[in-house]
Amino acid sequence: MLNKIKPGHTLLLLLIYLLASCSSTKLGSQKENPAAQSVQLEGEWWNKRHETIKSRLKSDPELILVGNSIFHTLEKEDRKEVWTKYLDRYRTVNMGISGDRTENVIWRIENGTLEGINPKVAIVLIGTNNTDGNHYLNISTPEELGDGIYKICSLLTQKLPNTEILLMGILPYGYKPNHRDNINKATNKLISSFPKKNSKVHYIDISSKYVDESGKVNKELMPDYLHPNAEGHLLMFKALDADIQKLMK
Repeated sequence: MLNKIKPGHTLLLLLIYLLASCSSTKLGSQKENPAAQSVQLEGEWWNKRHETIKSRLKSDPELILVGNSIFHTLEKEDRKEVWTKYLDRYRTVNMGISGDRTENVIWRIENGTLEGINPKVAIVLIGTNNTDGNHYLNISTPEELGDGIYKICSLLTQKLPNTEILLMGILPYGYKPNHRDNINKATNKLISSFPKKNSKVHYIDISSKYVDESGKVNKELMPDYLHPNAEGHLLMFKALDADIQKLMK
């Protein structure tokens, strides 16, 4: 014969059930951070670019550029002076792919772009596409974007333990104050603290180089208020040169 459940026991069982249900609901509602996931972009051109980057690794680079179109456009014909003045001396491999977000860079790092190399320095500039609501379905919060960028730095340290990481603040965007630029600035505040968590990370923010006295993006350096032109790229690596040389030593 089954023992009867006493009234007090019934109440206790009910409380245990409710607590278990609440815990299950809470766990189920926790959302993964899209900016820290590993996502391969679809498209033949993107995959071809990824394979091109991998083919360059045989040059045994001392410097790698990890990022999006802001680095990808360094391969334009009018950027040769940037290379002759600042980049060729280090056997540089440009790993920028236009349109990449943090999650795409994470996928590339996990799928071959760091294999068999031991660079002295990696420059990382990524994140502005994560705050672009015009071309992408979701916009990252500063916290999400910061976590995505930190994951990139962590993966770099894991795969390239001898490499120093020069982490750049996200560059300014837009010809007037806007939500996207506000998220980028808030993210920069978060990622500026990364050197405290990872001694291989060295943070630098050169945003002030691209704005005028009124705080607006200088169209002479960023004609579309996002991408540096040839003059803007020369200014970038002039601003980074001392840090790169220091880290190379």
